[in-house]
Amino acid sequence: MSLPTPREALITLNLIPGLGSVRIQALLDFFGSAELALAAPASMLEQVPRLGPKLAAAIADWRNCTNTAAEMEAAAQWGVRIVTLLDDDYPQALRRMADPPITLYVRGEWQPQDDERAVAVVGSRQATPYGMLQARRFARELAENGCTIISGLALGVDTAAHSGALDAGGRTIAVIGSGMAQLFPQDNEALAAHIADGHGAVVSEFPMFMRPGRTTFPQRNRIVAAWSQATLVVEAPTRSGALITARMAAADYGRTVFALPGPVDRVSSAGCHALIREGAILCTTPDELMADMNWNSSPQQLNFHFDDPTPTDSAEAAVLAAIRDGFDTLDALCPALGMPAHELTPLLMRMQVRRIITPLPGGRFK
Repeated sequence: MSLPTPREALITLNLIPGLGSVRIQALLDFFGSAELALAAPASMLEQVPRLGPKLAAAIADWRNCTNTAAEMEAAAQWGVRIVTLLDDDYPQALRRMADPPITLYVRGEWQPQDDERAVAVVGSRQATPYGMLQARRFARELAENGCTIISGLALGVDTAAHSGALDAGGRTIAVIGSGMAQLFPQDNEALAAHIADGHGAVVSEFPMFMRPGRTTFPQRNRIVAAWSQATLVVEAPTRSGALITARMAAADYGRTVFALPGPVDRVSSAGCHALIREGAILCTTPDELMADMNWNSSPQQLNFHFDDPTPTDSAEAAVLAAIRDGFDTLDALCPALGMPAHELTPLLMRMQVRRIITPLPGGRFK
């Protein structure tokens, strides 16, 4: 039986349960191509870091545990395009990730200019009327100024953000945490159809019929964080996926993070206030965000205190010295500085916002 084409091989690997983008990337690094990985025996596959015998056996048995032809046929029937890392139209912002999605299932289309002024607008699913109003207002005005709004199609802030972009006749990209044939939430099917009908794209890295689960939404969040040049958290409690997205945007991808303040006695805004304390930029109007990103002709001087790339305390100085000594990843910095990750991550975020350090591919800093 002949091997699949390079594109089909990537789609096949993405169909194997439990594999994921990080392990697939390890396979590509080890074998040089997806088709050679599929041709390898289980004994050789077990030599790939982080694979193990169970996944090695599944890959070696790919003909029996996947049906790539049926997957591609289902995508075509649902009006979905499959884009792989090998394709020229794969988004450049995602290609630079340390763990880029191997395949992207797409309804609608993205455009090259979507990368230039992309703003993630994220927040709570249980948004208050204040949060919904602000998310829609910010998205509408940012879209009117040429920004592409990226969010996760969830209820609450995500829905308001996509709707605001559509109000302006602008562009928006919805990155979902399920397969295209299992759209979640189903209540937003009409919204997804509207987005795909000439106003942007609905995107997933998951196989067509994969249901949403505990791990799919954090995986989705990393794509939202990486695809955007700026991340705006509108409203979120302290335990929220939106905060995970914001912290990944700053720590892993070097993006600028903005947060809207809210009433100090409301749990619904506590996460935004925590981000501001960690170094996110307080934002009250779309014009402020546009100015801080240098996206208009007369930027306001709102973030002058971030312009001086000099450590302001002993903790920042210690981090900078450790990075210069070669401890340039979070895993290396924690033992070198004697700090747990949950304390070090906010410090790294502040130092990135103030341009003291810069993130590099692979989770490294310089």
